[in-house]
Amino acid sequence: MIGLDWVPPSEEGVMLLPAGCQWDAVRTSAAIADAAFQILDGTENCAAIIDPRTSCTYWLLPPGETAGFAHWERMGRYVTLLAAGSRTHYVGVPPSHRRTGPGLHWRITGEWSGRYLAQPYYLGAVLTSAVFFAHGPGALPTPCALCERELHPKESVTLTARRTPTDPPRTLTVHPACARTARLRASSQEPRT
Repeated sequence: MIGLDWVPPSEEGVMLLPAGCQWDAVRTSAAIADAAFQILDGTENCAAIIDPRTSCTYWLLPPGETAGFAHWERMGRYVTLLAAGSRTHYVGVPPSHRRTGPGLHWRITGEWSGRYLAQPYYLGAVLTSAVFFAHGPGALPTPCALCERELHPKESVTLTARRTPTDPPRTLTVHPACARTARLRASSQEPRT
């Protein structure tokens, strides 16, 4: 179960808190955030931190919940995941009552759920769409048809396969290791160029 009950400190000023402890964070540009808010408003009513000085937006996520979502890797050029790791990343967190600028503030929707943490899979899917909307369909690399991780053309194989026995055959572009794991036979084992 994803714990979404974290609330910001009630102190008057902005606090620098480390990502990867109480929450992980996702940082995006204002352009991507604006596209994401068009989708999120009215659907996922969690809060986001707006930093007008840097034109960045931060969403906070339950710690450790992003590992299973392959699209974070694909969005790495446009979306930065701040989590526990070899480096500590700090995020400025405004007090819960600061809802307007100037300076760091929370962006709260009209029908806010009261949550400060976003649901990772839903936010990840929304940000994937927002990157496409803000930067065009060629902005993100192609995903592997089986594992959905980034697929480099020189490290892929094209297969004609079925995902299940009842599916019609279709062309899939996948990592060679994914093809071996799924025991798919390639129509061509030649890497794409």
